[in-house]
Amino acid sequence: MSDIPPDALVNILSRLPVKSLLRCRSLSKTERALIDSPHFVNLHTKQSMKTDKLLVSSKCTHSSTSFRPLNLDSPQTSVELETPFDTTNFPNVLGTCHGLVCLSNMPFDRFIVLWNPATQKHKVILTPMVYPSRSNVLIAFNQVGYDHVNDDHKVVRLIQTGGYVWLNSMVFVYSLKLNMWRSVEQRFPYYFNLALCQGQGVCVNSALHWLVSKQPHLGNDLLVSFDLVSQSFRLVPHPECFNSDMITSLGVLGGCLCVVGHRELRSIDVWVMGEYGVKESWSKLVALTPGNVSRCVFLSVRPITYLKNGKEVVLEVNQQWFEIYDLEKKTSRQIMIGDASRRISTYVYQETLVRL
Repeated sequence: MSDIPPDALVNILSRLPVKSLLRCRSLSKTERALIDSPHFVNLHTKQSMKTDKLLVSSKCTHSSTSFRPLNLDSPQTSVELETPFDTTNFPNVLGTCHGLVCLSNMPFDRFIVLWNPATQKHKVILTPMVYPSRSNVLIAFNQVGYDHVNDDHKVVRLIQTGGYVWLNSMVFVYSLKLNMWRSVEQRFPYYFNLALCQGQGVCVNSALHWLVSKQPHLGNDLLVSFDLVSQSFRLVPHPECFNSDMITSLGVLGGCLCVVGHRELRSIDVWVMGEYGVKESWSKLVALTPGNVSRCVFLSVRPITYLKNGKEVVLEVNQQWFEIYDLEKKTSRQIMIGDASRRISTYVYQETLVRL
């Protein structure tokens, strides 16, 4: 490669898959130094972010979690990925972000793992277990996100203790770049209704988002975010359809924040915020009804991604199958994957060289 101009070489290498780059590292010390440099890792990540890949996790009731990349054109041909850790110890997938998968163990997520499936590197992180004395732990969970300003992967841990009369929340932020946890001194006066808030929060625009309420055991009628750059909470405007009678969840489509509304398990609406933070930019993108879906009982629906043509949306339904929704025809077709006895969760990820 010595005859190739340096700029041209960087441009060529930045478009290669991670597997090829790992082989290139062994060619010479020069190639290894180039591929390992922070500048090249960031450049390659930007190229990788242009192409969404799907990663499916699946598990039976009492088994370990397995992972496999998914090609929707041939869903039955995917090969299970090897993991450099025992997934029976880390059964909960908390999400994916910029090439990393975040998993946790039980109870109360004492440890979490950051894993890069492309490089097969992982990092086990001990979480802070700070609870006030004589308190009841209502919820303790972690969520992974990416701080684009500081080029840093972060994990937010939120612990709530208390009861009906009082509520105490503690927030800790882990920085991969600094390899340390820090506490956030800001009040968080909201409740999580786990019966209505399906799945984890989502990361959009360098902020994590959750559905919450002002009172315990009420519907999730507020949308709150945690900015990973300023490390502060704020409320985000929600669509007009949003009300406490709807079973709701969050998602991401094409980098935009989504709200999923469930009505009586037979009707699903997916709303997308076209311009982040602008209430008027919410629009209904998907409407699933018994008239356009063959199976019409929806226990859970998660928007996953757009197909390459940009005219169809992939929806994961009931952790069992996919509905491919045609945005123009308002119809859908079904794709089954794997064994119906195994629950699946589908995540968008990118192959990156992010180091752990």
